[in-house]
Amino acid sequence: MLGKIRAVILDVDGVLTDGTFWWGPKNEELKRFSFADTTGIALAQKAGLVLALASAESSPAGVAIVERFARKLKIKDVYAACGEKSVVVREVARRHGLDLSEVCFVGDDVNDMPAMGIVGVSAAPANAHPSVLAKARLRLRHRGGRGAVRELLDAWMESRSRSGSKRRGKEP
Repeated sequence: MLGKIRAVILDVDGVLTDGTFWWGPKNEELKRFSFADTTGIALAQKAGLVLALASAESSPAGVAIVERFARKLKIKDVYAACGEKSVVVREVARRHGLDLSEVCFVGDDVNDMPAMGIVGVSAAPANAHPSVLAKARLRLRHRGGRGAVRELLDAWMESRSRSGSKRRGKEP
């Protein structure tokens, strides 16, 4: 299932984070990310996978966190404050010369479902909304912000090694 995937687009809140945030007394906003997930992202990028972020987050502090995360991990395709994530999926595919069947989208809530419906593989963390879990082709065992992204990326890398497909030109 993952062997043909060449790009993974991740929702942020609820997928890369556990879906919670903290507000400090000076209006600062904090979110928690997993080192397991960030390590998985770095390894998958090194193996040739395109990674992108698609977040509906629109607060200035939230957008800044998404952008900072992307800079730290050298993710160039970053879409914050996006209303319709299926538009993001099509844009990422177009920018990288991919068919939608070569894209995986990972989401956790109802606003992610249109994007999940147009990709080759849709995935959801274990704690996603029940309607999203019902639609996801791949239901991850881990929760958002607790290794779900690493689980998916490890499975992608394993599928590549089983198929013997190392990076040949554009084909992972």
